Amino acid sequence: MRKILVSIALWGSLAASCQNSDLTSTSQTGEASSTRTSTDTLASTSAKTAQSSNKSEGKSSSSSPGKNPVAKMQNRPSDRQQTCQISAYVIDKDPKGLNVRSGPGERYKIIGNLPTNTIGVIVNLSASQGDWVQLTKAESPEKTVFQGTGWVYSQLLGTSTRGYGSEGVSVYPSASTESSAVGRIPPGRSAKLLSCTQSWALVEYEGLKGWIAPDAQCPNPLTTCP
Repeated sequence: MRKILVSIALWGSLAASCQNSDLTSTSQTGEASSTRTSTDTLASTSAKTAQSSNKSEGKSSSSSPGKNPVAKMQNRPSDRQQTCQISAYVIDKDPKGLNVRSGPGERYKIIGNLPTNTIGVIVNLSASQGDWVQLTKAESPEKTVFQGTGWVYSQLLGTSTRGYGSEGVSVYPSASTESSAVGRIPPGRSAKLLSCTQSWALVEYEGLKGWIAPDAQCPNPLTTCP
């Protein structure tokens, strides 16, 4: 009888031990599962956050203006003074003559006057600013009519085109032959001067505006220029 009681006691202790082991294993398994679930949730949340961030950055990048926008055509006078070395001739028809001023604008004092009733008054230009050009000398076929430094309104001057026997001269969007021509002016035509830089002239001819190269200019209305 004692042996039976001892056996029963041993079996009870063993069963309790197994039950505790199962509970411990279940608890550990639950903790591991909970840990894996939390880790998976955090990973999923991080991935979604990163994906959302990438989409947001992509949207922001596509909607923001480019850092290097396409350059506009430079076929307008510069507001900054720039040097040039070209010649042109007077095309002003005002019988009172073409006023020469001390600065680039009508608010400046009149310091001289160029004749407009004489064909072939040629001016030497040394700078431009806005719609005005600086001259250092003006000569008619007979004499010097202005000597010194002064400014005149550029559109009252003109230059002719060379290119006889050809299709005319090329007109460029900037003062460089590396740019693609935007049109042509027939040879021997008078174009209105808008500005100048270095040896290039910014002109307008029948609505076409652009730059013509030094070898395309003929600043003398009394000759065809070779």
